[in-house]
Amino acid sequence: MNDLTLLIPAKQEGESLPIVLEEIKNYDLNILVVMDKNDEKTFMATKNYKCEVLFQNKLGYGSALIEGIDRINTKYLCIFNADGSFQPKELIEMYAKIKNFDFVFGTRYEKNCGSDDDTFLTKIGNIFFNFSITDILSTFVMGDTKNLKH
Repeated sequence: MNDLTLLIPAKQEGESLPIVLEEIKNYDLNILVVMDKNDEKTFMATKNYKCEVLFQNKLGYGSALIEGIDRINTKYLCIFNADGSFQPKELIEMYAKIKNFDFVFGTRYEKNCGSDDDTFLTKIGNIFFNFSITDILSTFVMGDTKNLKH
């Protein structure tokens, strides 16, 4: 998976980010952590891990994604949360499928899936909006970098 970069937007994730980085440290992939330059605790959490840090020019989650996607040059990229809400083992399954699709989405709502932050309202939201994806709140997406940039 050395042609894959994990894009990890991180804001005040000094406690959870090291746990996430520890879980993925043996995966053969690139890691780009995007954060505010003033977030010293999160920055210090990256020091013991092989990852690139990008300090955002503009604040906000959307800017972290846009600036991170613009920086990535590997064939594939995957948006991966810094809070531990995604399962690293799913990367292998997603990567195996990405060669056949433009995008592959992870989900918390398939069999044996879930998230500690699930509420009745988030589950209803998936039903109410009648989307063909199983988790409208998840940004766990892997895709061809060129397509994502487009």
